[in-house]
Amino acid sequence: MKKLVGVVLMWLVSLSIHAQTIDNLSFITEEYPPFNFEKDGKRQGISVDTLVEMLSLVGSRKTRDDIKLWPWARGYETALKEKNTVLFATVRTNAREHLFKWVGPIMPSRIVLVAPKSRNIIIGSIEDLNRSQYKIGVVREDVAEQLLLKLGVKPDRIFRATSGMNVAKMLQAGHIDMWAYGSPVILWNMKELGYATSDYEEVYTLSNSESYYYAFHKNVDDKIIAQFQQALDYLKKSGKFDEIMVRYR
Repeated sequence: MKKLVGVVLMWLVSLSIHAQTIDNLSFITEEYPPFNFEKDGKRQGISVDTLVEMLSLVGSRKTRDDIKLWPWARGYETALKEKNTVLFATVRTNAREHLFKWVGPIMPSRIVLVAPKSRNIIIGSIEDLNRSQYKIGVVREDVAEQLLLKLGVKPDRIFRATSGMNVAKMLQAGHIDMWAYGSPVILWNMKELGYATSDYEEVYTLSNSESYYYAFHKNVDDKIIAQFQQALDYLKKSGKFDEIMVRYR
């Protein structure tokens, strides 16, 4: 009996130490609705609410108020350089694969080009896009910018902004010809700004083979990565993740 009590005590101590380590993590996100955003002073969205549930499952004292909401470029650079940082929701690509440790997937990612219907823009291939002189708006350091450069689009045709809202305003004002971004996020931004989404259309799909993940700095212990992955898997199997999704439809 004494031996059993000792084992249990050691297990509890190890859990406590592990929780303290998890609480050293710094969580960073951006305005990227419906995945992560702030409204009425509250951090929320599919990936935010999911993370809050995961933190509870792994025994962390962190709350949604501890999540930092920064411009994407700042968050991305910080997550690359500073230990114990977690960036989300991050598209997991081949180029980024070895830059982080990953927990996910949260949801599939679909990166598209959207343009005003009135422009009658037709893009049938990457060759068509590269031969054109269209100005394309992106969020700085976003996966869409990285995809465009990888596909050979000239940098001087890419117009960068700090947020999706800013790119939406550029497109509405006619300063750019199209917007490269996540499909559901484009629609959300348009609606929030009061723009008629029926005036816009998808003219090309840049990528639909990746998914959104939580990107952990490479120094984070693999045991912590496993804990978060198990927590996410549980939320999906239990139906809790589906309940979160319904909130943002």
